[in-house]
Amino acid sequence: MNAEQQIQNAIDTKQKINVIYNGGSMSGQSRVLGPISIKGNKVRAKCYTTNALKTFLIERIQVMAENGELTKDRSSEVSQPPKVEPQQTLLDIQNAISPHFPAEQWLIELTESAKDLSIYARFKNGNPKKLPELEVRYEEYRTEFEINEKTGVLEELTIKRTKNWVVRHKKKKSAISYNYLNTAADRFFIWCKELLGNQNIEFKFLESATLKHLKTMWPTGDKTKIKRELAAYPSVYYNSALSQGTLNNEHWYFSVPFTFRDALDIKYEQRIKDKEGTMVWTQGPILKFKMGDNFPAKNNNTTIQVQFSDQMGWDKDKNEMHLGSVVFDLFEFINKKYIYKQRYQCNQMEFLELLINGDSLEQLIKLSR
Repeated sequence: MNAEQQIQNAIDTKQKINVIYNGGSMSGQSRVLGPISIKGNKVRAKCYTTNALKTFLIERIQVMAENGELTKDRSSEVSQPPKVEPQQTLLDIQNAISPHFPAEQWLIELTESAKDLSIYARFKNGNPKKLPELEVRYEEYRTEFEINEKTGVLEELTIKRTKNWVVRHKKKKSAISYNYLNTAADRFFIWCKELLGNQNIEFKFLESATLKHLKTMWPTGDKTKIKRELAAYPSVYYNSALSQGTLNNEHWYFSVPFTFRDALDIKYEQRIKDKEGTMVWTQGPILKFKMGDNFPAKNNNTTIQVQFSDQMGWDKDKNEMHLGSVVFDLFEFINKKYIYKQRYQCNQMEFLELLINGDSLEQLIKLSR
C-alpha cells in the first residue's frame, strides 16, 4: 500500500502510525501520528511527538512499517519555494568583476545611493563613452507609453515594478528584471563574459553569502548576546529511520559532511512556539574547527588537515568577535598517495571560506612545518 492508503487505513481502524515527514520544523525526523481525516492532499492528524493537532501534506509523508521499511518519498514532487541566500551588495559585485576589467579600457561606476552599477567602455584617449555597455540597478518604477483612446494622445504611464533589480546590455533588445540581487548578478556575470569575449572567466565574491549570514548573528552595539537562528546556510536534513544526515552543501569545494555540524555551530535543540516545545536545527556564528579535522576536495586532487586551532568567541573586553585561528596542512594526491605540500594559518572564518570556495590559499599565511 502507498502512504495515502496506509493513512486511510489508520483512520478507519483508529490506529497510530510511525512516519517520516519531509517538511516543517522537524523535517526528516520520525513522528507518531494519529490520522483523523483526509481532505484533498492534506491530512489532519494528532502528532503525538509534539502533542498537537496539525495538518500534513500527503506528498511529504513516508509511512514506516514495523520492519522499518518506508513508503516512497514523494517530497521532491512538491514544488519548493526558492531558497534565497543573504543578498550580496553592489560593492560585492564590483569587487568580483574589477580584476577582469582593465582600468585603461573600462570604467566601472558604482553609485550606491542610486543602487546602480555600470560598466563603460573607454575611447582610445581614455575617456569613457556616454552610455554604459552593461548595468545592473534597482528600479522601483517602469514607464510605458499608451495611446489615450479618448484623446488619441500618446501618454507616458508610470507603473510600480514587482521585480526591482534590472540588468541591461546595450546590445540586447530588452532588459531582464529579477526579485533579488543575487539572481540579477548571475545574469550580469553572464553578460560580463560576453562583453570580455571570454566564457572561461569565473567571477567570485570575495566573501560568500554564508559568511555574510554568520556575521548577522554577531553582537552589535550595546547588545553582547550572540544570536542563533534556524539552520539555513547550510541547512540540515536528517533521516532518523536511516540515521543519516546531510548539510545540503554539495556545492562546497571541500567535502564537509554531517559529522562536522558542531564545528559549524549547528545544534538540534528545543524552540517554544505557541507554548509548545519543538525540536529544530539551529545555527550559531561560533566556528570551531579543531585538530584532526580532515577535508578532502571533491575533485580528489587535494585534502586539508587541521593541525592546531583556537575557536571563535565574543570578546567582552574589546566588544568584538574573536575570530580564532586554524593551522592546517595541504596535501596533494600524487601517484595514488597524498603528499604534503604546504602549511597555512588563517582564522576560523577564512577557513570556512576556503572550504566553500577552495580558491583563497594565496591570501593565507604560509608557515614552515
